[in-house]
Amino acid sequence: MNLAKKTGIAHMAHLSAIESHLLELLNVSAFDDYCPNGVQVRGGEEVTTLVTGVSASVALFEAALAHNAQLIITHHGMFWNKDSRVVEGQLKQRLKPLLLHDVTLMGFHLPLDAHPELGNNAQLLKMLELEPGEPFAGYRGSALSRLGRWRTPRSAEQVKALLVERLGAAGLFLEFGPEQIQTVAICSGGAPELIAEAQRAGADLYLTGEASEPVYHFAQEMGMHFVAAGHHSTERFGVQALGEHLAQEFGLTHHYVELNNPI
Repeated sequence: MNLAKKTGIAHMAHLSAIESHLLELLNVSAFDDYCPNGVQVRGGEEVTTLVTGVSASVALFEAALAHNAQLIITHHGMFWNKDSRVVEGQLKQRLKPLLLHDVTLMGFHLPLDAHPELGNNAQLLKMLELEPGEPFAGYRGSALSRLGRWRTPRSAEQVKALLVERLGAAGLFLEFGPEQIQTVAICSGGAPELIAEAQRAGADLYLTGEASEPVYHFAQEMGMHFVAAGHHSTERFGVQALGEHLAQEFGLTHHYVELNNPI
């Protein structure tokens, strides 16, 4: 079962124009990523309906076909640098509906994490009512996020309640930091290893999507709160914001499809 969010009244746009716009908007060429960003499967040139989702999957593609979409945009695309180049098995299964129906798939990974307005981290800062500060989460020369601060410090219980309200759950919350939390470091997805950078930046709490075994003792010894709020959960918002931007910019109908993923 999926939940879909729709925006826009359909007008026809050209795929090439959407592609050029996104490459410039997200500054794709500036990122040394470990996957291709942009078009991963090229379909037809005419686009009226866009579907967005967190990760490429058969379930997402089937939902897109049900919406008669010509374009799918995800944060986690279908191809990664470490993958085999042989088209077989799961990859073949995923490609089949796209090729059969001439649907385009685009993926934007680190460029979508990092965008200062539409990105996953910028959206998380906004949703958690944090005022953005200095850059945080450097990766191969690019900052993926910023520190955030609350004007009025909050207790751990208040932060948990906010996470439940805005993200649907508080996730794994390790309470090793100060009683009053004001400075928060955020990096969406799977980045528990950045806890040391968060401490050096002066954060009271570090929030990411996933935990790793060493993080428990690191957080305890550093005297810092740590939250693993879910890889999927922390990366839902950038692709939605991007889809809504394209709906306004090109007059597309946009459906965000939420596929349950507790990880």
